[in-house]
Formats: sequence, structure tokens, C-alpha cells
Amino acid sequence: MTKGQQQLVSVVIIITIALGTIALVLPWTLTMIQKKKDMKTLDDVYNFFQKLDETIKYVEKHQGEESLTLKTPGKFTIYPESLLDENNNSIIFEFKSKVSNVAEGYWVPLNTPNTNLTATLGIDPPSVIFAKAQKTGDEINVWYKLWYRELDDQAGHGYRIVLNTTDNVKKTTTTGFLRIQWLKSSYVPAQDLTITEIRVLV
Repeated sequence: MTKGQQQLVSVVIIITIALGTIALVLPWTLTMIQKKKDMKTLDDVYNFFQKLDETIKYVEKHQGEESLTLKTPGKFTIYPESLLDENNNSIIFEFKSKVSNVAEGYWVPLNTPNTNLTATLGIDPPSVIFAKAQKTGDEINVWYKLWYRELDDQAGHGYRIVLNTTDNVKKTTTTGFLRIQWLKSSYVPAQDLTITEIRVLV
């Protein structure tokens, strides 16, 4: 073999090794990039739910109306308080991811450890933000939930935010757009309970 042929063979071997290395590393690199992107998405969704909670409480206090949009692809479901469902009085967002920040299979509270149906005014928040995950194939279904419960003060007076929809039935949307409206506040003497009705439009 001549010197020129040896150099050519050496170049071919180097190129082959380089291409093989790229073929091995590229899928791993792409997976890591996707996982980092999905970790940011998890943060974005949680931050949105915090903002959604703040917006609902702002609308309750100021008797107004506000709009929000979540750009992450997924599905919102609004469960009115009157619905006979385990998720009543809540807003749930479902989306797909490669990663999750919670264990699989059950709702995990993110903003407070107290998830009781009735909590203490001035100590506990009126809302609980949950997350849940379920692996399906090479993807993970992730759910975030914002749920409102009753708060009682030291004298036993209760306060509750009640979520409604246009027809007071379960609503879904994939647009990411929510409009929050104050409807009315009323007092229920028999329960010593003040209720503020908030309508969620999709």
C-alpha cells in the first residue's frame, strides 16, 4: 500500500469513527434538549396556575373581569362547583411531557400541605394547586389543578369562592384562553357562609 493510499484509508477511518460517534451522541443530545424544554414548560404551567389563582382572587376582591392565556399546548377543563364530580370547583390543565416534577398516580399539592375541604382563614389559602402525572409509552401525561375550598374564621364564619361556567356545566378548551368574571357575592345564613361566584369563560 502506498503512502497516499494509507492516508486515504486513515481519513476514511477517522470519518467513519466521527460519524459513528455523532450517530450515538445525537439522539441522546436531542432527548436532553427536549427534557430541558419540558422542564421549562412545567415551570411555565405552574407559574400560570399561580397567576390564575391571583387573578381569580383579584377579580373576587375588585368585582371585575380579567383574561389570561397559556401558550403551552394542552386542554383546560372547568368543573363548576355545582357539578357532582370529584373535581368540582376546580380548573384542570392536561398536557404531554417527557418529564414530570411529581410522582405518578395521585394528586400532589404544590402550594400548601393542607388539602382539607375546610381550612382556616388567615392561615391557609382558599385554593390548592395540585399536580399529577401518568406515564404512557415514552411520554408522560401531566395534569395541574386549581381547586377552591371553604375558609372559616375564628368565629366560625365561612367564606368560599365558587366557580361557574356559562351554562354551569363542565367546559373544555384547547385554545389556552380563559376569561374570569365576578358574578355576585351572597350570604347563606343557614351555613353562616359568604359565597362569591366567579364565572370562567373559555
